[in-house]
Amino acid sequence: MNLARAIERRLEGLLDGLAARMFTGALHPAELADRLVREADLAETVGDRGPVTANRYVIAVNPRHLPEDSHRRTVAEGLAAVLEDVAAERGWRLEGPVEVELVGDPGLTAATVRCTSEVVPGRRPPWARLVGSGLDVPLVHNRVLIGRSPRCDAVVPDDSVSRRHALLWREGGRVQVEDLDSANGTTVDGRPVEGPAVVEPGSVLGLGAISLRFEPR
Repeated sequence: MNLARAIERRLEGLLDGLAARMFTGALHPAELADRLVREADLAETVGDRGPVTANRYVIAVNPRHLPEDSHRRTVAEGLAAVLEDVAAERGWRLEGPVEVELVGDPGLTAATVRCTSEVVPGRRPPWARLVGSGLDVPLVHNRVLIGRSPRCDAVVPDDSVSRRHALLWREGGRVQVEDLDSANGTTVDGRPVEGPAVVEPGSVLGLGAISLRFEPR
């Protein structure tokens, strides 16, 4: 399924048939979602954990084409959920929860959509956990740096674990892990990781002398 169709189906499920009543004129939530994803593409940068994009978006349209106040939050939350899905599919890291705000701008023509974005760090809910060896480590970012350093996203405080040991991320419907030239290596279910390796629900990651079970939400 291509991304455009996936966005459309996601919106259909989230908005539950309300789109026609929320919008008038030429605009439809799928068009806003498309503009949102294009803005996220433009905002993408590459950091030490891989590609990252903005998580805070403001979408401006002509006031005549805004949803009614009672529906605007539903649309904004639906659009945010779409971008969360796209981020997981593309392997983008998000530094905080996705927030979408819909505003009116009388200077815009009927069919014009303006979108701005920024990175706003904030707390994200965990999408998975690493459990074992007396640890329960939540995974909150789409791209998770694992290591002994307190600056890592998932901190594993053991001397056998390198400061920057491994990177774990979601992309293309899969979870993968890659060793970052650690001193004692990384394994998945006992197999050494050489390049990106797929992690399944219940897989056991070996990080030095530490064993952690991957548990998605």
